[in-house]
Amino acid sequence: MKTPLAFAALLAGVFLTFAAPDLRAENPPPVCNRVRFQPTAAGPKDMIGGKIEGSNVSRTEGFVTLAEIKEVPNAKDWNELKFDNTKVYRYLRLALPSEGKAKFGKVEFYDGDQLIAGGDRGVEIHYFLPDAQDNRTTGYDLFNAAAQRVSFEPKEGDLAGPADVKLASTRGAVIRYTLDGTWPTAEHGETYTQPIHIDKSTTISAVAILPERAPSLLNTQTYLLPNSSKPGLNTAHLGNSLTGTTGGFWRYARTAGYDHKANAFLRPGALTRELYAVATGDYVNDKVANAKEMQAQKRGVPTWAEFWGRVGKIDLLTMQPRDFDLDKEIAAEVGFLKLFRQKSPDLQPWLYCEWVEMVRQRPSDKGTVPSFEMTKTFPALTWEESMSAMLLYVEELQHRLAAAYPEGKPAHIIPSALAMGWIKNRIDHGQFGDAKPGTFYPLLFNDQVHPADVPIHGTANGAFLVDMTWFSALYRERSEGKVLPIETTFTPEQVRLVEQLAWDVIKNYPDCGLYEEGKDPCGQPEFANDGKIITLKSSTPGAWFRYTLDGTTPTHTRGYVYCGAISVQPGIQLKAVAYKSGMADSAVAEADKK
Repeated sequence: MKTPLAFAALLAGVFLTFAAPDLRAENPPPVCNRVRFQPTAAGPKDMIGGKIEGSNVSRTEGFVTLAEIKEVPNAKDWNELKFDNTKVYRYLRLALPSEGKAKFGKVEFYDGDQLIAGGDRGVEIHYFLPDAQDNRTTGYDLFNAAAQRVSFEPKEGDLAGPADVKLASTRGAVIRYTLDGTWPTAEHGETYTQPIHIDKSTTISAVAILPERAPSLLNTQTYLLPNSSKPGLNTAHLGNSLTGTTGGFWRYARTAGYDHKANAFLRPGALTRELYAVATGDYVNDKVANAKEMQAQKRGVPTWAEFWGRVGKIDLLTMQPRDFDLDKEIAAEVGFLKLFRQKSPDLQPWLYCEWVEMVRQRPSDKGTVPSFEMTKTFPALTWEESMSAMLLYVEELQHRLAAAYPEGKPAHIIPSALAMGWIKNRIDHGQFGDAKPGTFYPLLFNDQVHPADVPIHGTANGAFLVDMTWFSALYRERSEGKVLPIETTFTPEQVRLVEQLAWDVIKNYPDCGLYEEGKDPCGQPEFANDGKIITLKSSTPGAWFRYTLDGTTPTHTRGYVYCGAISVQPGIQLKAVAYKSGMADSAVAEADKK
């Protein structure tokens, strides 16, 4: 099995002298000395003071000013800035002053007359304010401004015995590598001078550094040897790009020694019923669906027939529900389960509970999705409540799916949304290592919905959190001390916090199958109300909470799962219960209606 290529870069520093083996001669690197930009009609005068900047440190740090907008640009036409610059920068951006209404229409970066970033050149970098995307800054990552990504020989990750692994990159580049899953830099890791001998399962992460350049894209390879590996799961996955976020899940399992096999059928933004229409061929009867599938195939993605031909007997199938027409979602899920059970009668289905977009405008956010767990639902006014509401929607689907299709093993839920809810709450309260409040999106996300992932997102920080919930749920064990944090920029403390959170979520979500009943009850919930937000605590360390807002009695399997915040709203009747694996539920507590 080939390990997917890991694309990212981070801090660079002192250049080291050893030259890596020659892999290819380097093409002339791009040097930005000209920028064209087209402002929107709103606030062109506010663009004065905008700066063209370059960095070889990271996507967010180490920027130096190359040129500045000093005159009011024409709002209707392209504007141009030429400037002297001979230095190669991997990261380029145009940043407007923080005050004002100015926004970009389009931005293009040039080396003379050659377009090097903008349009379809370079990978766009998204910048964030604490709870919004920053539309005043546009940036690009120019991978070809650094050394070539390190290559590995042998290329295959499954070895029959000990081997000498050879690394290579651009002529003149220094290769730095690590064996513990951490990100190598000029100051961290070992310098590659000779083939790396491995006689047990080993993960190698490597970057290449040219003089006065940013590090190359990170590449990671896990080699599994028979004496130190074990059989893993064989899995299939259906969904869209948020299931694609978990495409690295099997690679993390390999760092723990599992020979995990996975196949996925994904389409951008697709609902389950749209995927099922592709699987059955019914998409050809829908003009829009047919056009979307033709576009997907032009991009070279596998057809359903190609995917289905690779899928043999599997242990489990994940589906990604997000269709708020519940009947159509369930019909598609039933169709897929019947189809896959033709090959794998004993497969375990899992429903992957995703998070929501930054704007939080789904029906679950608006409180319009019915729930068998309570008589009335309410709008989700915070990110934390949106995660709870999304899980409530998936639990409703699970309930209806069991009734519609009782054959085979019942579907379980991977509650990744809970981990997303809690990590934002902890970051915003200064409880995630050295992460500053308000850095949830910059630290974990690539854009308004997709967590940071490789190859195009720079790091795998957000994906690591999601993948650890998958590892904990599907392998039924905690990842701490087993999985390596490859392709993340987390500190060791943050890695530990992510892994503990993922395990805590899965262990204390009864549907995942690890929850243990107990005799001693948890301490009863206590309420704190500042007039806007209600928070819960218990005398039991590590207690979780379920709550209802309509007066219905909650249990450890009914009600919203608390993620750190409950909004004060007119008409709510808040009741809560505390629970924890290994203990009995607390007595239900009711908040003062005042």
